[in-house]
Amino acid sequence: MLFIEENYKAQMATITKAFPKIRSRLTGEFLKLYTDSAEERRMAVQHLTMLDFQFYTIKSKAERPIKVVIKGLPRNTNPEEIKQDLEILGYTPDRVNQLIGRKNKRPLPIFLITLPVILTISKYLILKP
Repeated sequence: MLFIEENYKAQMATITKAFPKIRSRLTGEFLKLYTDSAEERRMAVQHLTMLDFQFYTIKSKAERPIKVVIKGLPRNTNPEEIKQDLEILGYTPDRVNQLIGRKNKRPLPIFLITLPVILTISKYLILKP
């Protein structure tokens, strides 16, 4: 996301000259820049850094951790037990959190599992009892 400055038209002209296929969208005080591939994204970040533009990046979907929700367990299930059971099954969860209700602040029978980023997601299939 590129911070909008007074000379944003010149900035966008410089960026589109280097990357003709880049798309942009105005959102508040920032211009969101969209690329078609991860390689283009990496090159665009390097180019913006080289030009010393003010910007920040959001992790791409390939870099984000995988989040899985488990429902149907009793609300008094210990998240640490779930983590141990998943490790026995061959998974390596980073975190296991039990969700809490907004209104009454009571634990819900819903657990959020955060798994590390891997190259193939086919290992993570739906497990049914």
